[in-house]
Amino acid sequence: MEQPFAFLNLDFFTRASVYPGSLGTFRYRFQRSGWIGDGTIQAWVYENVSFELARDVETESFPWTEEGVSALRDWLTRKLEERGWEPYRIPYPPAGAEPGE
Repeated sequence: MEQPFAFLNLDFFTRASVYPGSLGTFRYRFQRSGWIGDGTIQAWVYENVSFELARDVETESFPWTEEGVSALRDWLTRKLEERGWEPYRIPYPPAGAEPGE
């Protein structure tokens, strides 16, 4: 996989103050405060459930600068390698279902 977080740049974080996302089963969330140059971006990574139900959560804060966004991309890439991921899919048939149900 080539640079999965290359889309993250300074301007990306102007789109919303909170941004949830995923790469298959790898979930992440960002929340920014302040503005470019003097604000911060907090990032979370968590297991493949909703953020509100997640128990295995890791978080880190970064300055909202070129250097901070670069460090954020590196941190996310490292967490992706540590936690792994699978393409998201809905199992069919559902677990425990009998064929034809």
